[in-house]
Amino acid sequence: MRASRQMNLVVSAFLAVNALAGICAGAANEVLSPSVTINPRAINGVCIERNGYRLVIYGDPQECWKTADMVLFTHSRRDVVWAGRAMVENGAKSVVPAQEAEQFSKVEDFWTSFWDKRFHDYTQQSTRIITTPLRVDQTAQEGADLVWQDLKVHVLDTPGYTWGAVSYFVEIDGRQYGFVGDLIYGDGRLLDLYSLQDAVPQAKIGGYHGYAGRIGELIASLRKVAAQKADVLVPARGPVIREPAAAIDRLVERLQAAYENYLSLSAGHWYFKDRYDVLATRALDRADRVHWMPYARTIEKQPPDWIVPIQNSRLVLSRDRSGFLIDCGSRAIIDEIRKLKDQGRLASLDGLFITHYHDDHTDKVNEFLQEFPCPVYGTALLEDVLQRPGAYRLPCETTNAIDRLEVVADGHRKVWKEFLLTFYDFPGQTIYHDAMLVERETGEKIFFLGDSFTPSGMDDYCLQNRNFLREGAGYSHCLDLLMSRIPPEALLINEHVVEPFRFDADQLKHIKGSFVRRKELLRDLFRWDEPDFGIDEQWARVYPYGQEVRPERWAQLTVKLLNHSSASNTFVVTMNAPSGFEIEPRAASVTAPPGREVEAQFRIRAMNRPARVIQVVTADIQVGPWDLRQWCEGLIKVLP
Repeated sequence: MRASRQMNLVVSAFLAVNALAGICAGAANEVLSPSVTINPRAINGVCIERNGYRLVIYGDPQECWKTADMVLFTHSRRDVVWAGRAMVENGAKSVVPAQEAEQFSKVEDFWTSFWDKRFHDYTQQSTRIITTPLRVDQTAQEGADLVWQDLKVHVLDTPGYTWGAVSYFVEIDGRQYGFVGDLIYGDGRLLDLYSLQDAVPQAKIGGYHGYAGRIGELIASLRKVAAQKADVLVPARGPVIREPAAAIDRLVERLQAAYENYLSLSAGHWYFKDRYDVLATRALDRADRVHWMPYARTIEKQPPDWIVPIQNSRLVLSRDRSGFLIDCGSRAIIDEIRKLKDQGRLASLDGLFITHYHDDHTDKVNEFLQEFPCPVYGTALLEDVLQRPGAYRLPCETTNAIDRLEVVADGHRKVWKEFLLTFYDFPGQTIYHDAMLVERETGEKIFFLGDSFTPSGMDDYCLQNRNFLREGAGYSHCLDLLMSRIPPEALLINEHVVEPFRFDADQLKHIKGSFVRRKELLRDLFRWDEPDFGIDEQWARVYPYGQEVRPERWAQLTVKLLNHSSASNTFVVTMNAPSGFEIEPRAASVTAPPGREVEAQFRIRAMNRPARVIQVVTADIQVGPWDLRQWCEGLIKVLP
């Protein structure tokens, strides 16, 4: 068996590496003008030849140009920077954006601190940061143009896809070229939206609530680029753009249409109504472009007296004063439960239901169970993320694993006192989310839906929560459930909203129709065959995200791949191990049916204890036309 397994690993690696090599060999260099050549592989490496010297933009994805005088980087994303590293290490002078210089030079500090900071993380910035430092020789920013040979390189600050990106413009061979990084992809498209997640200080919106928060900066940067009137734009990835003005107009139009659709259905409009006018003005030029959904028409001021709101949890009380708690994220909730018991309003706790994994709903569950031992219920969607939070890279995670979980099936019913409880998968605000319908024998019905909806719409303002668009998944599944299986007279309770509310049939139809429209808008915006690839940062993920290992001992490592396509896809995964580590196999190939997640299995070991305790492993992913280098990462903590 062992020999057979080793042979399979060797064959898998051979096939994967050769498949990747075939893709690289299939592309040819393109001469844009006598002095400008592009190497259009995974990254559009650009070489400008002058007087026997080479100026390279982005890098050399195939190392066709063994030497260079200078390499210009537009932004700090490792899935682009990798292409220029070898040239810099071979002596080329590096030029990086001034505002992102530390993301080139001080990355070891970031990764060391991120082992702990990844929990309770509300900033939601992309972690596609380089894993080892790159020497910075010079920085670039607007107002300080570069001179190379007899050429003047004009620098523009163009934040958007990353917060400190720049673009470079140079006139050569009678043409004006613009090198704009990932600001645009081809004819008016964008690689993804999740990279734009960020705080919006002007609207007093934090990073967690900042859906595509840099969209205003991105549009402003696109308009600055258009004003340069370049003849040709060469982005970091994708086709060369020979009609820049038209492509930029199309991208701005697509961005604004998608963002207007998002805002119109956003649960955040309930919490931050005035601030959402600011969001609309920044991205859409005026707030009145948004057709805000009317709030839920039936809103009770308080829940029934058998439901006790306690911060962002709810206590269901039976006639005999037994209690059933929903979520427990703070010590104040436990203190209030203790107070109710001391007052005689609560006799016992019979159960705790968890709606989703976020720390403000789970952080104090273990403390609660020490004082009030009872069963803890959740659907299978939550099982692993609650028991192994460190295995995931997600927003707002707790460090407190919950082992005492009674997993119930989707649709499972349980009679408790005078109530019938029905548990549902409800992947709304996050993919790892469920809900519970409580029906009282008197006829009253309450649907506890966690944080997935407010009276103003859908709670999907953090893209890193993984909110899918495809039919039958994510919010589509939740809306279908509300429209077909939840009694229409049931009141809805969001854990952060005191007032129960109810969508009528027309409102649910409106939400579903607008949501379907969003999918088509994002299909136009992205180059991906299915738009979920452009909003789901974790479609390819290393599992476990963080793990502890001991030197010279093998540990298992998996790359999980969720195929959002409507057809089967074959994924080639090539692992990049840190210095001093071994990984087997080096590469693997797996095929995923539509909508299914598959696994590529590896094992890794540290040959000795490295000087830096926290190390980073990355994976290259090739699927269809995409060659994505260092696309996802995992953290390895090497113990003594």
